[in-house]
Amino acid sequence: MTVQEHIDAYAEWTAIPLAIAGQWPRELRGYVEKNGITFPLLVDKTREVIKSYGVYHWLSLEAYNIARPATFVIDRTGIIRYMYIGSHQFDLVQQSEILECLKEIAQPQKK
Repeated sequence: MTVQEHIDAYAEWTAIPLAIAGQWPRELRGYVEKNGITFPLLVDKTREVIKSYGVYHWLSLEAYNIARPATFVIDRTGIIRYMYIGSHQFDLVQQSEILECLKEIAQPQKK
């Protein structure tokens, strides 16, 4: 299942999914329209953000000059609370893992 299919579940935890792609806007426009993406899809055509998160992938048997599929959950204070970096282009995180992380973040911390 995709992020878009879980958009309401993210909203329950006041989480805002967004995607960052190392492609040109014109290349992404068709993808967004075809897949009905309603969350922000940011363009990183210089790949600076992708490189800073350590997911830049210059060359493999699958493609070149792209990002590995990766998911980061960043809390309100900017701390990365969850990270998943795929080993290949079809290695995607399970949405249930992300939702579980959001649930844990939302629960009050015990003293």
